[in-house]
Amino acid sequence: MADELLRLRPLLGRLVLDYATAESVGQVSKLLADATQGRVVAFAVAAGPLARPTVYDWSQIAHIGHDSVVLKAPTASTSGNAAQPMDGLEVWTDLGDCVGTIVDYRFQADGVITEYLFAKPGPEGLYGLGPEAIISAGRKRVMVAAAAVEQASAYPDDVPPGPAADWQNTAQNLAGQVQEQAQSWVGYAQERWQADELNEQVKDKTRELRSQLNEQVSRVKKRLNPLQRALNDTIENLSDTGRDRSGPTIDVESFEVWDDDDKA
Repeated sequence: MADELLRLRPLLGRLVLDYATAESVGQVSKLLADATQGRVVAFAVAAGPLARPTVYDWSQIAHIGHDSVVLKAPTASTSGNAAQPMDGLEVWTDLGDCVGTIVDYRFQADGVITEYLFAKPGPEGLYGLGPEAIISAGRKRVMVAAAAVEQASAYPDDVPPGPAADWQNTAQNLAGQVQEQAQSWVGYAQERWQADELNEQVKDKTRELRSQLNEQVSRVKKRLNPLQRALNDTIENLSDTGRDRSGPTIDVESFEVWDDDDKA
């Protein structure tokens, strides 16, 4: 698919796989182009309907297949702020006329844009402008030479994507993201269930060991009780023996007491 021209619309919502793990990174949510360079420089990948998209450099793509985009070394993009989505921008001429809206573009596998496709008001098909026709680009509109619009290639059989097609693409993208997120939640729930089951096994084993330890301590206490009582009896006997060693008491009242006059 290296020599085949790519288009923006078919890539939106396509599955993105990690080259090293074959795990899903998410789905392509938008492409970011630099109008001054005329090439796609980055793309955004959404991992879920509520997840914030992650931007990767276009050079990180290993392969673009019919069913997925294979991403190598998935790290955050280092592209400049000039990169932006080009689809949805209004096309204005340098004479001040609005002639349509960019709805798609063709580009090579290396990101070089070959043609912007814009739709005029009404069901007239698409028109192609070369990247050199763009004079300037902002966040809402691009300015092109009026002469380039007059010479734009017409594709009457290429129907512009309408609201219905956009709604279907959005619904399909959201459905895929929801399914991917649901699978992630199921995997997370299974891991938590296994972890909880392991925790319960550990708790049961801990309770069993604690019960065995308490039983052993109780048996030791029962064996020590007779020794403790014997020790207490011995200490009490020694205390009683110490009290028996005291000598005979002296009767103070049996002594006679003489007054000082008798001594004289």
